[in-house]
Amino acid sequence: SMNGTMVTTFLAALNTAPCFAGHCDWRVPNITELLSLVNYETFSPATFSAFNTGCTAGCTVTACSCTVSSYYWSSSTYRALPDYAWYVYFGSGFVYSNDKTLGYYVRAVRGGS
Repeated sequence: SMNGTMVTTFLAALNTAPCFAGHCDWRVPNITELLSLVNYETFSPATFSAFNTGCTAGCTVTACSCTVSSYYWSSSTYRALPDYAWYVYFGSGFVYSNDKTLGYYVRAVRGGS
């Protein structure tokens, strides 16, 4: 869930030396950054080929970049309901908010803010 294992397990593992891909500054993208990965000219997944390559059985994050046609959390809280956060559904590219306790996917990014 967003307020549980995402930070304590997933990001901690990526940012523990020697760190993922040689970088120790991985984080969860905000909704604007996550939306920049959406390609509305395709679907299932609605993303660019660079984010969905080499997706074969048993592929690992170090060997491929797969995007599941599912829900991905952003780090952006939905201000009207602070227990909710914005997410992107990469099946179609739609954006919505939901309860932060739900177990959605996460894609880590680095750089920027």
